[in-house]
Amino acid sequence: MRPTVDELHHSDRYVLIESFSIDEMNQFIFRELGMTPPSADNPPRRTWKTWLGLLIILLLGGGVGYFVGSLLGGQVKHGNGMSLVWQLVGGLVGLLILLPIHELIHGLAFKYIGAPHIGYGYSLRSLIVYAYSQLFPTTMREVAFVAVMPFIIITTSLLIGWAIWPVYKVFWLILLIIHTSACIGDFALIRYYYKNRQRTIYTYDDVEGERRSYFFEKV
Repeated sequence: MRPTVDELHHSDRYVLIESFSIDEMNQFIFRELGMTPPSADNPPRRTWKTWLGLLIILLLGGGVGYFVGSLLGGQVKHGNGMSLVWQLVGGLVGLLILLPIHELIHGLAFKYIGAPHIGYGYSLRSLIVYAYSQLFPTTMREVAFVAVMPFIIITTSLLIGWAIWPVYKVFWLILLIIHTSACIGDFALIRYYYKNRQRTIYTYDDVEGERRSYFFEKV
């Protein structure tokens, strides 16, 4: 049975393991993705994993750059320069359309798991927009489900669009790259669930009151 917010705070069956404000969400994301910003108390350390990660990023960046360059070169070579410009503009406009769709999918996923009240907000400090279920405790497995749904649905839709209208490949590629990058916060939540999958953790958001997120572990 799902615990209430009051039970999480006052029952000896649950212990608070962490809490942070919505405006500190970016710190949580960086931490879960292994990109915690260095500080005086946390100096940067370079290990083989760090260098391997940098190498992978460089290789991926080079591969994407080569692919995009090939696409652009092909467009210009065949005299589709104007088409290319409109595809680039369309990709940027398409992103503005995808953002509310992305959050709406989060909201629908929250509804699917039983959340009674769904809201949407943003944090200029963390540079994020988000959907939330006010004062509705969820398991991390449910959170991972809510987090992954926009990526699955939108990525699948964009790939289908690419397959149906391949002539607009630059447009589809731009949307795929930018939207996947915008899912970084969702990936952080999924990683948090996977890392703690052997533990029973509940979390809830109090965005409309304290503007904080809470994480409790069942003991």
